[in-house]
Amino acid sequence: MKLRLIDPESLIPDAHVAAEAAVRGVEALIIEHLRKKNDGTKPNRYGLPKTNYYADAAKNVEASVDGATIRVEIDHPGLAMHYEGGTVYPKKKALALPIDPAVAGIWPSEYSRDHQLFKTPGGALGDADTGKILYILLPKATIPADPSVLPTDTEIFGAVEEALMEAVS
Repeated sequence: MKLRLIDPESLIPDAHVAAEAAVRGVEALIIEHLRKKNDGTKPNRYGLPKTNYYADAAKNVEASVDGATIRVEIDHPGLAMHYEGGTVYPKKKALALPIDPAVAGIWPSEYSRDHQLFKTPGGALGDADTGKILYILLPKATIPADPSVLPTDTEIFGAVEEALMEAVS
């Protein structure tokens, strides 16, 4: 025996309506995920203060629907590199990685406007007045892939399901 209680097409009249509901759910999930990943209470992996990188990425989430297709884009520098991993090469001579909280988020060129920097033979930049090493210089940096940058497929499908259930209720 087969029971037909509800005609699914009567719940959501067309694929575009379903996609509109789904895209809202996925967009909200990704924004919340990036905000949580930011967690401003802990320092970053180098022990330096947070720059709110992931919170800024959350502000750049844009979702759209084209027919029955949903698209979510995050226009934020380096986010794909963090997700997929890869190697970063310098635009000029070397990458400068801050190792002192006083210069976190400050380019050496900005810092050197008010302070004299010196370069060590080992490849670091320091403050000439204090002698303190502020940056290490690298020829390249390899960033490991981090799939936790975005929600898992299971979480995304869950958000779509929840959004569709809300749309029909």
